[in-house]
Amino acid sequence: MVTKKILSPAKINLMLRIVGQKSDGYHLLQTCFQLLDWGDAMTFKKVKVDGDNDLRISGFEGLNVEDNLIQKAAKALKPWAQNQSDWLVEVEKNIPLGAGLGGGSSDAATTLKFLNDAWHCQLSEESLLELASQLGADVPVFVKGKSALAEGIGDQLTPTKFNTPFILLLFPDCHISTAELFNASGLNRNQTPIKPEYLQMKSFWINDFMTVVLKEFPQVKNVYDCLSTTMDVRLSGSGATLFAVFDDFLQAQKSYELAANICEVQLVQPLDKAS
Repeated sequence: MVTKKILSPAKINLMLRIVGQKSDGYHLLQTCFQLLDWGDAMTFKKVKVDGDNDLRISGFEGLNVEDNLIQKAAKALKPWAQNQSDWLVEVEKNIPLGAGLGGGSSDAATTLKFLNDAWHCQLSEESLLELASQLGADVPVFVKGKSALAEGIGDQLTPTKFNTPFILLLFPDCHISTAELFNASGLNRNQTPIKPEYLQMKSFWINDFMTVVLKEFPQVKNVYDCLSTTMDVRLSGSGATLFAVFDDFLQAQKSYELAANICEVQLVQPLDKAS
């Protein structure tokens, strides 16, 4: 049996500004994606050589198979498949749902890249990126596999390295619906984009969702209030995950021990540690 285990990395948004809205309802963004060396573990097991390009998925509870982005990614690739094989995908879900860490998007991108090879689809990265953008705004950056400045609806990517040696993830005990948050009445949708040369400066790492999330989700506000006096706490995406960046490992470890008394925590590094 052919088996391959792959890291499906999480991301954080170092900053996020909403700079407009299209007529179709999609919001225009400016955001900095930092990919992490931690995420879901996806194991692909071939179960039938001459199959129908079917996929079975395990690791999700209470989620309709047809709503799973892994299944949607496989379905999008099927028309180009030149090799018929069926696969079992076992997902060790480390990235919480509704956390603002791109778990579903990352899993979809990992599936696209793996099955593109396994099914001999022979699609170029450009073609995979086009499919990825149809699955979700965050999927393309995971297909690229590199941290990036993202614009447009999140699909216009400029690979960029950021100075984030150690990242402490803070998990409040709640999930947040991105779609609902984008509809929040108090959300500023007409910010001015920040000049790219300023995006390496932490003082410009502002998330437009932060004010709304702190107002609407007391679990997030509690973690923020408890820890923001001792570390620079920021919000990833639309939440619920908060994070803090450290230059020094000992300081990061000390903050980890402090935060562990307040909420679930994870200490991680950039996927490209050379950044």
